[in-house]
Amino acid sequence: MKYTEFLHTIETEITARLDNNFKLTIHPVKKNNGMIYDGLVIINPKFNIAPTIYLNPYYHWYLDGVSIDSILDAILSTYNDFKPTEDFDISFCDDFSKVKEKIIFQLISYDKNQKQLKDVPYIKYLDFAIIFEVYVGAELPEFGTITVTDALLSRWGIDTETLIRASMQNTPRILPCSIINMAEFLAKKCPGYANQMRAVCDFDSLPMYILTNSRQTNGASAILYQGVLSSLAKKLGGNMLLIPSSIHEFLVMPLDSDIDVCNLSEFICEVNSTEVRDEEVLGERYYIYDSKTDTVY
Repeated sequence: MKYTEFLHTIETEITARLDNNFKLTIHPVKKNNGMIYDGLVIINPKFNIAPTIYLNPYYHWYLDGVSIDSILDAILSTYNDFKPTEDFDISFCDDFSKVKEKIIFQLISYDKNQKQLKDVPYIKYLDFAIIFEVYVGAELPEFGTITVTDALLSRWGIDTETLIRASMQNTPRILPCSIINMAEFLAKKCPGYANQMRAVCDFDSLPMYILTNSRQTNGASAILYQGVLSSLAKKLGGNMLLIPSSIHEFLVMPLDSDIDVCNLSEFICEVNSTEVRDEEVLGERYYIYDSKTDTVY
């Protein structure tokens, strides 16, 4: 079954399983790094919001031999997990005073998001762009944000500096830093990734950590939290190596002479192509944190 036929089948079969008053739409959704996914929206007329379920991964399930019935069950299960239970009033976003305490920042690839960056306020940082969002996760059953666009900034009548100040205060408060022992995490969650990492260094003996946030979503931004890197450097004994694992986290380890730095960039590219979703890739090189100057380069 070709992809277009798969989409039609999903839409037809899901429609047949729902009450007649529900409406379904499938439309392209722009994601990070210029990726475009097909989003299925199941609309309950009782509410003004609806979750978007991306169908591209389910097509890979189908190609791997998963039955259509199982895929339909999975899609409906996802919908039931995130379906709305009340209306969501988005009008508060028109007033900056109502969202000032909810402005957060996110770190994305600068090169891979040139088109997106034309329409949003951002700050260039190393090979990344710092963009800004309104966090609405507290009001929704999933991690929800609304991207701050140039149009929204103009409506608020503020500048980028105001966004920076607000987000630097809010992001660590709303999404606190989380530091996880990498060896333990990889052994449980990503054994393939762990084996690749062993080719670069012995993480069984070298202390390494995952730097993310409490939601482990868009957590690479935690490297910008004030005092986080300097505090971790004291724990690890000096300068550190920073690896942009994905938009969700950085891998952090001591800058040890036993690390095969020459092959590290190649390793990062390989992991990006095999272990990280295209829309979640953050960078393709490593960075060094200088503990004496408190800088990253």
